[in-house]
Amino acid sequence: MTEHWDEKILDVWNELQMKRQLEEMSRQRPQLTWEECLAAAELGSMEHDGRTFAFEEKVIFDGQVSMILPRTLQLMPRGLVGKSSTAQQHEQLAFQDEAGTILLGLNHMIHALSVNESEIFLREMTAQIKSKTPGLQIVKNDVWEQAGRLMASYEYVVPKPDGNFYQIMFATSLNGRAFFGSLVFSASEAWVWQPLATALIRTLKISEGV
Repeated sequence: MTEHWDEKILDVWNELQMKRQLEEMSRQRPQLTWEECLAAAELGSMEHDGRTFAFEEKVIFDGQVSMILPRTLQLMPRGLVGKSSTAQQHEQLAFQDEAGTILLGLNHMIHALSVNESEIFLREMTAQIKSKTPGLQIVKNDVWEQAGRLMASYEYVVPKPDGNFYQIMFATSLNGRAFFGSLVFSASEAWVWQPLATALIRTLKISEGV
């Protein structure tokens, strides 16, 4: 029992340390808000700290889903997306930049899910990933309503030998089935990509029954 509580305390401590590091990184860089990023994405372009981002709306999953993305993120050929036996039962798309440093995965799963279960689904998925990924630190989670649809997200830092990665997972329901996505980028780029990714997720539009 003591060992269990020691692990819990260490886990909480590590999460606090990670949040402090991310906050310090943000303070050292020009600040962006996701609201500013959203306005820029909807206008089609953004300049920040010497970088220029151009955006366009992608219509995917047979016209049922649309999302504004940077033009640098290109759809990967289906043959390059993972082919596990489970994955073949889902509809999957992946977008990646040329350098391979930003990855967006979108999945329309076979699992039945109502809109109101989005947060529970994502919480359980995050718990499974955390149990299998030593050192993973949850940064934050959120639930909000978007165009009358409940959305949920979890953000965490994933330790890697060649540098930590920041991952944002988000979920909702599409035609009564789980729909979730994952945006992954270097933790060192979180100062710009965390608010930008948050904004891009909020451009997601779903048209059921198309």
